[in-house]
Amino acid sequence: MQIEDKDLGLIKLVENTRARRIIVRKKDEFLQLTYPLGVSMSYIEKVLHEMKPRLLKMVERKKEKLTFTPDTQFETFSFELRIQEASATTNYYVSLKGGILSISCPLGTDFKDALVQDKIRLVLENAFRNEAKRIFPYKVKMLAERYNFTVTDVKINKSRTRWGSCNSKKSINLSYFCMLLPEHLVDFIMLHELCHTIEMNHGPRFWEQLDRVTGGRAKELTKELKLFKINW
Repeated sequence: MQIEDKDLGLIKLVENTRARRIIVRKKDEFLQLTYPLGVSMSYIEKVLHEMKPRLLKMVERKKEKLTFTPDTQFETFSFELRIQEASATTNYYVSLKGGILSISCPLGTDFKDALVQDKIRLVLENAFRNEAKRIFPYKVKMLAERYNFTVTDVKINKSRTRWGSCNSKKSINLSYFCMLLPEHLVDFIMLHELCHTIEMNHGPRFWEQLDRVTGGRAKELTKELKLFKINW
């Protein structure tokens, strides 16, 4: 079931027998409202009306995306972005050399155009993916060897909701959006997932493992990581 609000956009309604109250979370393209069993639609609408000022701020934050222009300063832990206009081209050209991702755009490119921004974001995501595939498996292997973990595989995905995951076969998945993080937090995510190759839950023994490989900074680094939000 879903609601289309003229200000908030699409709101998907999810009934949950374990829910004790109404909770609204922001997803990539919609808001998800979770409500307890037996709650009436009239009550949901009443709560939405009361929450609307806060939800509008939530939606607006989602809309605040970085606009890419030749003046934009943007870097990942492995490359820096440089955008330029070139009179000699009528198309978009991309190169990644020496830690510089160069995007050449036609002279007179309208950087306010949504289609132009989409093209640049697509180029960047391809660079995230390629760099993650080049760097992440090697880094995981080195960390696993240093701290005596066993990992069977490292895969790269485009998750926006999870930095990483690990399954019971000791295979690790990492989001290529980790490229947006400082390198020490990328390493922390990898160590977090490597600890899951031994402890699949977040119980005391897991945190003991994570403290062992982070010099006792497991909780501190977890809090730091939570400050980073993907707004892409």
